[in-house]
Amino acid sequence: MDDNLIFAFILTFLAGMSTALGGAVAFTKYAKKESLLAFGLGLAAGAMIFISFFDLIVRAMEFFTEEEGSSMAFMRVSFSFVGGMILLALLGVLIETVSDKLGVNKSEIDKLAKGKGSVEKEKKLYRAGMVTAVALAVHNVPEGLVTFLTTMQDPQMGIGIAIAIGLHNVPEGMAVAMPLYHSLQNKRKIIWLTLIPAAAEPFGALMAYLVFFRNLDMYAIEMVNVFLASIMVYISLFELLPTAFQLKYDSYTKWGLLVGTVVIAITLAITGN
Repeated sequence: MDDNLIFAFILTFLAGMSTALGGAVAFTKYAKKESLLAFGLGLAAGAMIFISFFDLIVRAMEFFTEEEGSSMAFMRVSFSFVGGMILLALLGVLIETVSDKLGVNKSEIDKLAKGKGSVEKEKKLYRAGMVTAVALAVHNVPEGLVTFLTTMQDPQMGIGIAIAIGLHNVPEGMAVAMPLYHSLQNKRKIIWLTLIPAAAEPFGALMAYLVFFRNLDMYAIEMVNVFLASIMVYISLFELLPTAFQLKYDSYTKWGLLVGTVVIAITLAITGN
């Protein structure tokens, strides 16, 4: 357990730091290769959706069926799964509401960045970058929770989740860095600012440890698994895939989705999970 604990914190830290990596990548020529990004996002979505439905949900259903019967197990898992997604949706609405009140519209950031320089434009871009950083920090806390709890139960599965979330975090770091770069013109300071959302994932891991890993029994573990599944499916359906398809490389996204599904399916079959 102690080895798993250390490994879980390390994986969560690395997944979070990929946000800062995205901030650095935003200033390189590789940031222009959107086809590879579309493939990577599809890959991450495929992996997380498959893990959610064919591993976490299946295990929870088996456990609760044995404990309570199939009907009660189905109701418990279904309502818990949907409830988790609703909570995340409400969190997203809250973030969007705060962003709108602060005058930050994501659809206008790119237009501002391409416009001619002005003090007003720089102020708007700076505010957009900072609000995005804070919003992503709030959003990344449950991702840190997912990575940590999955790794504590299955280190091999945790590696896959960490990679998937890490891929997801790279474009997030770029989303923070680009508007800030056009306002500050200071790469070092911008990379430091991307650590705000990056640090949220280790914080989520710490919360998971303090809340869930004190006197945790199998009943609670399986409920956590359902919650983890709802988080991963929500992230995949409403963030990864929409972002990927916006890049206009649909075939890359679809192949990434398929490859991610197949790779995880083969991994689960080999490990016997």
